[in-house]
Amino acid sequence: MKLSVCATFISLSLMVGCQSNSLPSTDNAHTPTTIETTSSSQDIYKETVCPSLGIQPVTVTVSELWPEGEVVTDAYTGNIAQVKNGQITLTPSRHSGGLLLLESRSVSESKVEKVDFDWQSATFYHIVTDRFYNGNSWNDHSYGRQSSEQGFKGGDIAGLTLKLDYLAELGVDVLWLSTPLEQIHGWLPSKDGNTPEYPYAGGATLDWTQLDTNMGSKQEMQTFIDSAHQLGMRVVWSIDTKPSQPSLSDLQQLNIQPQDKSVLPSYWNDWQPKEGQNLTNYLDAFKDENGQIPQWWSSDWFGSNSEGYISTPEFFINKPMTSVAQVSKTKEDLLTQWVSTWVAKFGVDGVVLSDSSSQLASKIKSGGTSAFELWKKHNQYKVLEASSFFVMALDSPQFSVEMIAPQQGEEVCFSQLAHSSSIAKEVPTMSAINWFEERGLRDFSASNDAQYKDAASALLLSKGGIVVWYGDESAKSGDAYSFMNWSEITGSRLSLQSHWKKLLAFRTNHSSISQGEYQVVKKEPYYAFIRKNESDKVMIVYTGE
Repeated sequence: MKLSVCATFISLSLMVGCQSNSLPSTDNAHTPTTIETTSSSQDIYKETVCPSLGIQPVTVTVSELWPEGEVVTDAYTGNIAQVKNGQITLTPSRHSGGLLLLESRSVSESKVEKVDFDWQSATFYHIVTDRFYNGNSWNDHSYGRQSSEQGFKGGDIAGLTLKLDYLAELGVDVLWLSTPLEQIHGWLPSKDGNTPEYPYAGGATLDWTQLDTNMGSKQEMQTFIDSAHQLGMRVVWSIDTKPSQPSLSDLQQLNIQPQDKSVLPSYWNDWQPKEGQNLTNYLDAFKDENGQIPQWWSSDWFGSNSEGYISTPEFFINKPMTSVAQVSKTKEDLLTQWVSTWVAKFGVDGVVLSDSSSQLASKIKSGGTSAFELWKKHNQYKVLEASSFFVMALDSPQFSVEMIAPQQGEEVCFSQLAHSSSIAKEVPTMSAINWFEERGLRDFSASNDAQYKDAASALLLSKGGIVVWYGDESAKSGDAYSFMNWSEITGSRLSLQSHWKKLLAFRTNHSSISQGEYQVVKKEPYYAFIRKNESDKVMIVYTGE
C-alpha cells in the first residue's frame, strides 16, 4: 500500500454503543478501494498553513516542557541543545523531512524500562504472507493451483521466519498475518466476472482446522511464532467467519457432482464461459431450482444468526486432512473451538475477525483467552510480558470508521495530516487503530521523497495503535497487494526506510506518542505540538522541506 500524503486517514475506534459502520476484511484484495469516506476534510485543512522554513537552524520555544538549563536532544539526529531563555536552536536532518523529535537528554541517555505492551497503542505490521517472501518453492502450487496474475506468488511462513530480523529491526510490535488457514483450492470470479482470482490474501476459507499448504506446515508455523516471540513481537491472524462459495477445483476434489456434467471439461477448473456468459456463471451446472448447491455449506452458515444448532456439511467431515467431527453445536461454538485450538497449540496472540457479530467476537475472545492461558501455562519460557489475548472484529458495532481524505492531487503537508489525528473526540473507552489508504500518489522517486516521509511521520506520530501495511516503509511499487520490493530497498528507498525506523524507535521509547494528550503550540513559521502523559513528554517540530 503506497503511503500517500494525499491519503485517506482511517481510524477504527473501539467504543461502547457507537454507531455501526461496515468495514470490509483487510484480507480482501479489493478493500483499499471499497471503504467510503464518512466525513469531509474540507474545513479541516482550510485552517492549516504548511511551514516552509526548510532545513535550517530553527529556534523553538520549549519552556512549557523543559526548565531553564535543561539539555534537550533531537532523537532523529542525536544533536543536543541547552534551554536558554526558554528556547533551543537545532537544525533538522536533511533526511528527516524537516522533523525535530525533541526529548530530554536525561531521558534519552537513561536506561528506562521499556513501556509495558498495550494492544491499544501497538504498532501492527500487516502482511499478506503470499506477497512477502518465498521461503519454500516446493509449496508454490499446492492443490493444483495454477499460475495467474491474480494468483499465489510464493510467499509463505518459512519466508516470514527468514525476515523476522528485518521486522524486529524495523521496530514493529505485532505481526498481523493474512489468514494462514486453508483456502479454497481453485479460482473465484472477479467482481466484473472477467478475471479468475485465487484467494492469496484470504477471504475464502475452506477448512478452519488446517493450514493452507501454500502458507506452510504446522512445524513452520510453530517455528515462526516461537521465533517472533523471542524477538519480542506478537503474532495475530486474520480469520474469516463465513465460508466461501466453492471453486470448481474444490467441487471436483470433494466429489460434489453437477446437475449436468456434460458442460464441464475433464479438469473442471479449466471451464470457460460460453458466449453471453462470464466467469460468474461457473456454478450454473451445480445449482438446484433454488439457486443453491445442496451439498455445500447451508445458508445458516452465511447468515448473521448464529444462536441455533448447526451442522457441518458431509463433504467437510469426509474431507481429507481435516480435524472436523460431526457434532451438534452452534456456529459460534464451532468457530470458537476451531480458533481456540490454534491458540492453544501455537500461542497465537490474537485474531482479527471479518464478517463477525459482536456476540461471536465475544465468544471467540472468551474461548481464545482460555486457550491462551492454557498455552502460557505449558510454555512459560515462551511467554512475553503483559501477554493477553487480542480480538478485533472489523464488522462489529463496537467499531466506528472515520476517514479524513484530502482531494486527489491536493498538496497536503505533515502539519495537516498531523492535525487529522487530533480531531477525533477524546473518549475514555476508545481504542484507535490508524493507517493510510492509497489515493493514487505517483510512484515513489527521489523527487517526491519528502511527501512519503511526511505521510510516514503523520502516521507514526499519531495517537493510539497504528497499522503499517507491508511495503509502506519501502514505498513498494504497484498496488497494495504487489510483492514486497526487497530488491528496490536502496538509495532513496533505503533513506525512507531509515526514516521509518527512527520514528518507530521514538514511538516505542515514548508512551506519550500513542497514549498522551495532543497540544499544538505553534503553527507558523514552524509547526510544533506536544505529546504528554503522566510519565512522559515530548515535542515534535516540523519545519517543512
